[in-house]
Amino acid sequence: MRPRDIPRREWPEFLVEFGRRHRSWLLSIEGATPVVDEPLDSLVADEGAVLVRLRNREPLRIDAPQALRVQLTERGEELGLDLESERGVTRLRFRAAALPEELDGVGPLER
Repeated sequence: MRPRDIPRREWPEFLVEFGRRHRSWLLSIEGATPVVDEPLDSLVADEGAVLVRLRNREPLRIDAPQALRVQLTERGEELGLDLESERGVTRLRFRAAALPEELDGVGPLER
C-alpha cells in the first residue's frame, strides 16, 4: 500500500467525488464504531467533520479530522481512506480494490 495525502482545502470536493466513484462498494470501517461490509452511499465534509453515509446504517461522523489519506495499491487502485483525528485513525476499506474505470459504474444493489 502507498498513501496519498489530500490537502485540506480539497477535502469537500474530493470526498464527494470519491464517494460517487465508490457508491455501493462494500465498505468496512475500523475505528471507534466497527462496521463490516456495508454499501457506501456517500462521503461529505460537514462543518469540521466527515460524514460517512452507509446504505443500511446511521451516518458515521468523524469529528475534527486532521489528515485525510487515500490508500492505494501499487497499480493505483483505491483501497480506501484513512481519517486521522485526535481520537486516532478511522480506516475505511473496500472489500475489493479495482480501478473505477474498469467497472461499469453500477453497484450491485442498484441493478
